[in-house]
Amino acid sequence: MVVLVLVPLIYGIIALNTGDLLWVSPIFNFQPQTITVHCFGEDVYLEAGTEDFVALTQLINQSLTGRKRWDSISISDVTYEEYQSHPKMMVVELTYPKPIRVHSRYKFFSNVDRIIIPLVGRHAQSNAVFGRRFDFPIPGSFHVDDIEPIKNHLTENDLCAEP
Repeated sequence: MVVLVLVPLIYGIIALNTGDLLWVSPIFNFQPQTITVHCFGEDVYLEAGTEDFVALTQLINQSLTGRKRWDSISISDVTYEEYQSHPKMMVVELTYPKPIRVHSRYKFFSNVDRIIIPLVGRHAQSNAVFGRRFDFPIPGSFHVDDIEPIKNHLTENDLCAEP
């Protein structure tokens, strides 16, 4: 009897706190409108529907599906600008047509319209994923298990290679 009362109560409290009834869902399956690879100071734009666009979308969805750890490390506007132009950084930036929610038990990383994944450079070693909404950074970041398949796809398909 206690379990029948406590489980829905705990679920409901977390759902109210996060503002997300699907906070337990580990699945991330969204289609970006654009993908830009900031490749060591040069931008590479992947066109929607192309083989690389579809493959990269699948790899990113796989990377963001599953367990994620939230951290208070946020992306500043200065870091965001460096990601776009620094000759020693590789970063993938996805833009979505409308805000998306990354389901988790944390309220802080929700309703983003842009996801930034550093692959080489600052924060890349921690598998950080940052979000933005309306050109403003959202608080915190998620850390996923593995971003290496994304980086490997870009280098193996000659989309971005370290100079």
